[in-house]
Amino acid sequence: MKKRKKGRGSETWTIRPTSQPPIIEIEPDDLVTYVRHAEKVVLPIIKEWHLSPAAAQFLLAQQTQILVTGDPRFTIESGRNMANTVLALWEAGYYTPGPEYPYTLEETLQEIQGELHAKGDYAESFQAFTPTKTDVPRGLGVVYGGIVKHPETNLWQVWMIVDGPCRFLAGFCDPAKAPKTLELTINVIRRGGIVKESEALYNQVQAQEDGKPESIPFDMIVYLVEHLDRYTIKI
Repeated sequence: MKKRKKGRGSETWTIRPTSQPPIIEIEPDDLVTYVRHAEKVVLPIIKEWHLSPAAAQFLLAQQTQILVTGDPRFTIESGRNMANTVLALWEAGYYTPGPEYPYTLEETLQEIQGELHAKGDYAESFQAFTPTKTDVPRGLGVVYGGIVKHPETNLWQVWMIVDGPCRFLAGFCDPAKAPKTLELTINVIRRGGIVKESEALYNQVQAQEDGKPESIPFDMIVYLVEHLDRYTIKI
């Protein structure tokens, strides 16, 4: 599949999804439309979690990737490609964030230095999904999820990526509570996210959590993306 339209100049931007092929070629003006839609989605998250300039730009690129490809899966290669593409659009003047976006291009460039690689090894901070009962996916697709220990609060947080940016659902002092919450959430998703079940689960989590989850440092987010395949959950 290719997306290619006539627009300003003859330049096109190549988007490489997680699987090859297809390769999507898209005009800058058209790609900017996706970036602006992505900005509206991630702006509340950027503000709520007080993300740094680099983390905010990476989240923006991640959501843009999802909108362009229609696929919530991504790899470190596709993530880098889109992050660099969005940054290039910004530098070239095709795209300028809205007035509510908290960072300038200069602030973002100052924090982003060199290749996007995690500087630390956070393997002990992350836990994959480990169901306690027989794991029976329904063939509905995949999501990403797991447990991460926040380095400052020491809370074990449930995180998930479902058709959008990474979200942190709850934080617990007891490391055994977080996996149970993740398993309950996966079971609800597999049953189609029934409204009453979702509301009941939300209320249960709110009553049992030990603290509100917080965004993890940007370097941990990069590490997570580099090792995302470890946290694939079949639905």
